[in-house]
Amino acid sequence: MPSRAIWLISLSGLMPFVTCLALVYGVPAYADAAKTVFLVYSALTLTFLGGARWGAELVRSPDRPHLPRLVLSAVPSVLGMFALVPHTAPRTAVGLLLLSSAGQLLWDVQGSRAGLLPAWNARVRTVMTVLGTACTAAMWPAL
Repeated sequence: MPSRAIWLISLSGLMPFVTCLALVYGVPAYADAAKTVFLVYSALTLTFLGGARWGAELVRSPDRPHLPRLVLSAVPSVLGMFALVPHTAPRTAVGLLLLSSAGQLLWDVQGSRAGLLPAWNARVRTVMTVLGTACTAAMWPAL
């Protein structure tokens, strides 16, 4: 069972999404900047999740890490970068970020079930992905 601190830290990660939504729908002068920040923060979140998997693999086996898991842990950063390539349509970028997030969630849940990550991680990741996806769905009409 994740501690209250884990939940608090995880849920606080939604604040940039919620703030961007508030700006997009409540302060038109900041709408364009908030959309950009929303996309960049989404990509950064994927990078963080990939880095967490990299770190977990190095802790699991510091002298002989599993190379395919290390390679897979770098994929979210690359996909996040592709979503931010200039002139990418915002909905295309969001679609790529959503697919990447779903793939990362499936991998993390599988990792928890296989004992590569803490068992509670699957629950936290599922809740956070659902809430992050809800924020993205709320942003979609403004893109």
